[in-house]
Amino acid sequence: MCPQKSVLLSPSIKAASILLAEVEGSLTCLLFSHHKKVNMGSYLSGFFVWLKVTKHPEDTLKYLKDEVFLTCEVNKDGASAKWYHGDKELTNNNKVCMTNKGRTFELRIRDVQKADEGYYRIKVKCYDEEVESTANVKVKLVISRPLRDVKVNEGQEVTLTCEVNREDATAEWKKDDKLLTESNTDRDIVMEQQGKEFTLRIKHSQKLNNGIYTCLVKSGNEEALQSSAEVKVEEFEKDWRSTTFDYQTRDTLKTRLSQFNPHVKPLRILLYGPIGSGKSSLINSIDSIFKGRITSGAIADAVSAGESFTTTYKTHTIEWKFHEESGILPFVFNDTMGLEHEESKGVHPKDIIQILKGRIKEGYEFQKDPMPKVFWEQHPKPTDKVHCLVCVLPADKISFVHEDVIIKMKSIRQKASTMGIPQVVFMTKVDQTCSVVNSDLKKIYYSMKIKEKMEDCSNSLGVPVNFIFPVKNYSEENDLVLEVDLLILNALSRTVQLANDFVKP
Repeated sequence: MCPQKSVLLSPSIKAASILLAEVEGSLTCLLFSHHKKVNMGSYLSGFFVWLKVTKHPEDTLKYLKDEVFLTCEVNKDGASAKWYHGDKELTNNNKVCMTNKGRTFELRIRDVQKADEGYYRIKVKCYDEEVESTANVKVKLVISRPLRDVKVNEGQEVTLTCEVNREDATAEWKKDDKLLTESNTDRDIVMEQQGKEFTLRIKHSQKLNNGIYTCLVKSGNEEALQSSAEVKVEEFEKDWRSTTFDYQTRDTLKTRLSQFNPHVKPLRILLYGPIGSGKSSLINSIDSIFKGRITSGAIADAVSAGESFTTTYKTHTIEWKFHEESGILPFVFNDTMGLEHEESKGVHPKDIIQILKGRIKEGYEFQKDPMPKVFWEQHPKPTDKVHCLVCVLPADKISFVHEDVIIKMKSIRQKASTMGIPQVVFMTKVDQTCSVVNSDLKKIYYSMKIKEKMEDCSNSLGVPVNFIFPVKNYSEENDLVLEVDLLILNALSRTVQLANDFVKP
């Protein structure tokens, strides 16, 4: 009951008061006078009805292309209404239909789409009174693009994409029912969201990445949705570079190289590259192959300490022993200090260029500044000059070689090219780059990852892929390994042939 209020009903009525009672929005008037009480509610209640919403439109969750119906009812006849989507007033068209039947107002939205989501507001007006009500329309979470099975060769990138119809969704990824997080995945696996799209990317796939991957998508209190796909990583069905791994081939290559008769003897092969690339280890590996046992003629650092282990310019002559015969290979190797990105560290590119010309003498200690011209060998012999330039790069670090080191290597290559000196790349540490190759070197030319590393190397230095040779140096082995020998011997045979072609009269 409302508190008693005194009102003046008419100038002719005196000493009267009314008691107003609200009943379901109507006012009942009880008139008091000196003589009697009169119930005038039936006469006055219509004048005191407040406009109000008796039925509010309800929040709606629909699938795409469904129809949406929003209904609003008020307590008075003769009212009018306007509907709004956000702040935009709606009008009747092929998609939206607004109707009014007595006190009921209805909004119909056909073929609901993502753009139709949001708050809908109705503004009802009756004379000077106005009321409003709102409802939220959402499209149900649906996976619009599910994951698809992926089959790739090892080393290739795997991309799994799941797309939904709402941007407010979030997702989690699982592999074989194990939740994937940043802490339990390696850096080759990246999970990201861009709007309605969820992506899991495996940069360099390996066989250990095989499995069932599931994307779990959630939005608010709605039931989570999921999509799954199988990732299958395989090797190449056929090798992309032909190589024979047998003892007869190894012996044939060793004999051919040891008995080779070049146009200039000895041919000089210069090794250069960044620190820790395995230049000295490569010379040791070649020496081991031709001696038939593990050796260490060129002292190499077992662990990269961030500084070059080679500090002086030295010529390495390789002795060979084979079938109770022995001799000296008709080609020699020169190792250099490693290239570094700092100007004050590592071998200076100008020194390497002078080595190419045969002007740096044996035993020269590499300095931060290039050798002064006064100390050059003024009249180098043909055998003092370099006949093939070999860049040694670690396969597992190609992507991380400092840009300044790449620039130095390119400048050396460019100068060698102007001199006509042939150039090749020995790509070392292939076993640390690909798990399949690590377990079986025979699979090296089946590995997509090794092929991609060779292409990266080619793009960085400009050396054609057919002049890039993946090899493994001896490092942990106590005995010779057929596959290690053959990879190095094949690369060495091509190098010696190129060097001999260069000095051909």
